[in-house]
Amino acid sequence: MLKTIFLLLCAGFHLFALENYTLDARQFWKDKTLFLVIRRFEQNDQTRYLTLNTQTLQTRLANLDERRLEPISPQALAQTPFAKSLNAATVLWQKGGIDHALRKRDATLFLTMDLCPSSKKGYESAFIRTLTRQNGQTPIAVAISSAWLEHHEAEFEALRSDPDLNITWVNHTHTHFYDRTLPDRENFMLHQGTDVQAEILNVEQRLIEKGVTPSIFFRFPGLIADERLMRALRERYFLIPLSADAWIAKNQRPESGSFILIHGNKNEPLGIDMLERMLPDLLKRYRFKAIEEAFVP
Repeated sequence: MLKTIFLLLCAGFHLFALENYTLDARQFWKDKTLFLVIRRFEQNDQTRYLTLNTQTLQTRLANLDERRLEPISPQALAQTPFAKSLNAATVLWQKGGIDHALRKRDATLFLTMDLCPSSKKGYESAFIRTLTRQNGQTPIAVAISSAWLEHHEAEFEALRSDPDLNITWVNHTHTHFYDRTLPDRENFMLHQGTDVQAEILNVEQRLIEKGVTPSIFFRFPGLIADERLMRALRERYFLIPLSADAWIAKNQRPESGSFILIHGNKNEPLGIDMLERMLPDLLKRYRFKAIEEAFVP
């Protein structure tokens, strides 16, 4: 029996393990829609790609015919909802990204939950049960760091497999560096010597190896960034940075179109308690929508 389990685990590992995860920047057309290829990797002796639908902002993993791929046309890309969203989000470096829906969405909220590194066991599972019991299946953007995932494998699997959550997986960096003794201008991703590419690509690779698809969204640790980092997201990594205008623990009240921020790693229970008390009233007035709907027509 143990041998069978071992073989199954090995087979699963082989299925998802990947190599040579790297940047790509090409395009292809499908049914008159422009798609981007933004990452390339090897998996099970095949070249695979992380692709982006520039109209819907949906990502997917695909095998593609190399002959279909061509250099990105700046003129064609500039007309897409993705390019317009990317440009709008990356000029807001003081906020760490865009904090409110670009598209007018009446009576709509966008729930985001951060999983920063934490020594605490578990996650805010009781809140998730309360939320989905009151709201039913709920879209949520989960900003995840590799440093949390590495010590919370069971919790990650519970979130990933929860049938009542519709999760958009947001890049929250690999290590999520933080030193409480440093000022913000020297901390988080502004820390001297930060390997920006490793911070971004490593967590994406971990997610794919775990069987989920990274989204086109990114959240800066601490919501701290600068113009250099924003330019890198826009020109090199093709990632839309998300901030929040309703960080609940900071007593910021949601309004229509708000990006709500809570922490699901048990490091900020005040925000969880506050949002749980707000839920009945919020659900009478608003609907939770997937984060992509904040940007697309």
